[in-house]
Amino acid sequence: MARVFVWNCNLPRLPSSWREQLRDLGTYISGALFTIGWWVFIDGLVMSRSTTAVNFGFEDWLPGLLCTLGMIITNSIDLTLLRDDGFGYSSGGLAGKAKLTLFIGIALLAGGVAGSVAILAIKYIVPQVDSSVMYIGVTNVVQTVCLLMASVVLWFVHNSEHDNNYNFVLN
Repeated sequence: MARVFVWNCNLPRLPSSWREQLRDLGTYISGALFTIGWWVFIDGLVMSRSTTAVNFGFEDWLPGLLCTLGMIITNSIDLTLLRDDGFGYSSGGLAGKAKLTLFIGIALLAGGVAGSVAILAIKYIVPQVDSSVMYIGVTNVVQTVCLLMASVVLWFVHNSEHDNNYNFVLN
């Protein structure tokens, strides 16, 4: 099976001590984004207790929970599992299972973000609530976007096989 390189990008060469610090910094940034996302959501939850215009229900919790689950699933997969070239009836099919699991994790992340935007539109924008109540819906979108960005940052800093090269390959 021939491989077609879609994008080949040589990243700048960094000293090995900087690479370790960059991985640590990326992990901290990812954790900060995760924390900020949930903190903003809980702030909206606390603010919703002071208003009676909109009820804060399970549908408001669901996008954040989906994104958190998607982040856990996506970042539990090693990049080397996705590059297994074994094909046939006798192969274990580990690469296919890893790709399916990665797809499910990414679908959960995307579904969480899309769900939060849909809830913002249906529950807060269409009824034309005032801006103080609109903040509660915006916190849901901010939360899911922060969780998505945290997942992306964590994926890239922990799954770099080569320290100075990153390839996108179509099989």
